[in-house]
Amino acid sequence: MADLPPLSTTDTRASLASMHEIDPSPVDEEDASSPSFYPTDPSSSTTHSSSSFPSPPSTTTNFLGLTPSRTLHLLSSVQKYSLPPLGVYLAMHYTNTAILPLVTPSVRAADNYLLLTRPFYQTPPLEPLLIFLPVLTHVVSGVALRLYRRRITALRHGAETHKQRRKIAWPKFTLTALAGYALYPMFALHVLSMRVTPRRVDGSSASVGLRYFAHGVSSHPAVGLAAHVLLIGTASYHFVTGAAKFMRVSSEYIVGGGEDGRVKRKWRGTIINGVAALVAGVWIAGGLGVVGVSGRGVGWEATHWDAIFREVPLVGRLF
Repeated sequence: MADLPPLSTTDTRASLASMHEIDPSPVDEEDASSPSFYPTDPSSSTTHSSSSFPSPPSTTTNFLGLTPSRTLHLLSSVQKYSLPPLGVYLAMHYTNTAILPLVTPSVRAADNYLLLTRPFYQTPPLEPLLIFLPVLTHVVSGVALRLYRRRITALRHGAETHKQRRKIAWPKFTLTALAGYALYPMFALHVLSMRVTPRRVDGSSASVGLRYFAHGVSSHPAVGLAAHVLLIGTASYHFVTGAAKFMRVSSEYIVGGGEDGRVKRKWRGTIINGVAALVAGVWIAGGLGVVGVSGRGVGWEATHWDAIFREVPLVGRLF
């Protein structure tokens, strides 16, 4: 039997040395198995020489002195940790608009509880800190993440001109992200109806409560109920699946492989979707099944509420 040549570790050491020079990428970047990860020009893979590939963007820094991986981590953290203050408000709002209407004897009684808790989140210092600033931070950081990931992908592929950058695929949307982007205009219209317009017309939103909401829905039941079912369903899915990702209990955090891992991920996704459906169902039952069908206001209240709704963009055409 012929002697085998001695083993050499030269190539291995060279490979390890080159690996130490590469900064790690965040785990939520594009997967290397996706088609958009690779260069769009097949000719770039015809040679294994390092000179045929563009230099990695991880060696560059932005105007803040941060590497791309560090910038992505910072934006992800800003988006993630903007949520807890909003969660405090959502817990109170869900209790007032979904649960209390189901357990109190009348809409007027539930409205009294809403008025009691309103000072906790509608005072000038707390309302921006609990609602508007977290929402704005969450949305802006999410858009910035998509744009920056797109830029990093373009640099990785060596796309320098506008025509070359147009060929680079955008990062994929998750269903949670799609629900969030769809929710934003609905949230803005809801804020206009419930907060901005009443303050502009009356100077405050003291007259706005569950009966004001019921008056608006009952004035045009088909449009009002359909619009709020869409709002509640989208919001519930985004909040529940987003909370699962925040707590790292969503299906993508199951690391098992094979058939067992696939089954676990499937069941985890089913459970989370079931929780989202339950949250939406309770909200629809209390907010629409009890409050939404309780009827229009009467007398001067109805006249006053109609005057407010007429000033709401888009909605005002119905009054």
